[in-house]
Amino acid sequence: MVDYGVRFNFISCDRERVLSLPPDVRQWLPPQHLCGKVLAAVQKLDLSAFLAGYRADGQGHAAYPPDVVLSLVLYCYSKGIRSSRRIEAACLDDVGCRIIAANQQIDHATIARFLRRHRHRLESLFLQVLALCGRRGMVDLSAVAVDGSPMHANAARSSNRTLQQLEAVVADGEARIARSMTGLAPDTTTASAQPAGLRRVGRNELSWGPLARLGDRIARARTARDNLYERALPSSGEIQLKVEAAERMVARAEQRLAAVTAAHTTTLQAYARRTRQDQAVGRQRANGRPPVALHAKASVLRQRERLARAQAGLQNIRNPHPTPSPRTRASLTDPQSRLMLGKRGGYVQGYNVQIASTRNQLLLTIELQDNPSDMTALVPVVKRTQHNCAAAGIDGQVAAWLADSGYASAANFAALNDLPLFVSVTQEYRQTHSPHPPQPASVPAGQRDMAARLATPAGRELYARRSALVEPGFAQLFQRFGRHLHYRGATSVDAEIKLLGAVHNLNKLFRHDAKRPS
Repeated sequence: MVDYGVRFNFISCDRERVLSLPPDVRQWLPPQHLCGKVLAAVQKLDLSAFLAGYRADGQGHAAYPPDVVLSLVLYCYSKGIRSSRRIEAACLDDVGCRIIAANQQIDHATIARFLRRHRHRLESLFLQVLALCGRRGMVDLSAVAVDGSPMHANAARSSNRTLQQLEAVVADGEARIARSMTGLAPDTTTASAQPAGLRRVGRNELSWGPLARLGDRIARARTARDNLYERALPSSGEIQLKVEAAERMVARAEQRLAAVTAAHTTTLQAYARRTRQDQAVGRQRANGRPPVALHAKASVLRQRERLARAQAGLQNIRNPHPTPSPRTRASLTDPQSRLMLGKRGGYVQGYNVQIASTRNQLLLTIELQDNPSDMTALVPVVKRTQHNCAAAGIDGQVAAWLADSGYASAANFAALNDLPLFVSVTQEYRQTHSPHPPQPASVPAGQRDMAARLATPAGRELYARRSALVEPGFAQLFQRFGRHLHYRGATSVDAEIKLLGAVHNLNKLFRHDAKRPS
């Protein structure tokens, strides 16, 4: 220690003094510490699905127990540490991580492989945490609010390519691979004839690393190209609406053709009857010019052409084959991410994350939406919320479903007409503060029933709760985890946000238990 030369009344901080830690690592921190809460919560989870991924015969390389790695991940995520390398560093300098890992130094590759290996089991983790919250009485189904917000994908905006550029990437990559593979003949293995893209490692060995990366780039370009064609397709709801409209057009065309055919058939029959009557009395050609045949009648031919066009249109709508616009783009880095409007203006490369939140911002659902628009997400999110509540053993029905005007559509209202749905069809301020309902002329016909429902005092009072239920939920998620995703691809990103939702609800559970009287 520093010798100040003067007698100061300082607290002793002697780093050279030998200290003895308790032999039990669980005593290194107080029981109310976050690591103790995480360990206690993981002990209540059913990890049989995680164990199913390991060999049960004792063979192979030893692995860390799933409950240890999962506890470590949940603990670090709760503190906002999401990078596997930062988690590895925390195993060295964070006492909570040392307790969880029993003073083992778990490397970042093990953590990353664990999350990648068990990504399909993270949805069950979210449901189990939700079930724990339900058993504590934390789930209030008096009102559930649905909302969406973009999260930044692990890809830059500059990685987007048009359909023509993606085709060029695929063609160029395939040509380069073809040139490289032609150089693998026995007489071309000399250094002078070494194929492009291969690197000599030993006497008779070639490195396939560049070719593997090129193949991965081609695969991503093909996926992005296929996504452009898929996104050009209308949604299932839009297809259904167009099919119904086309079927009505076909029905009207059939009715018109039947009416015209029947009218002209009547005319032909009347002429034939008059002709027979004239011939019976000996009069010839007294009935005038005969009408044209049915197959030559102009009105009948026009209606047949209209019916044929309507039937062809119906067939095209049922089997759409649209071509992407030359201006549409897809990311070459993460083909399943989309360009969407950012919360602070401009566009971001990301995913549309949807949540269904109840009181105290407890998440009943956190889902990934491919479409930047919220309108197509309402029905899937509501159905998934109902499924999650049933799977988590949460009894009861939601008394009110709340959503903003971004979800308003006649198709959504028709699909959820059996639920107490309250969706704004006008601006937020007018809906929550104006005592006067919106004018019927300004509301589409399919949304007027919803406007009338929200115009009642009970409807306004219920809808006023929407922002307080769901907006702080996103704020808490982004404050803890940020807006940037670490993984690529819809499957991996969906598992990532399920893990974020489970950690969010787990911390809600910890706060709830801390407030309960002991």
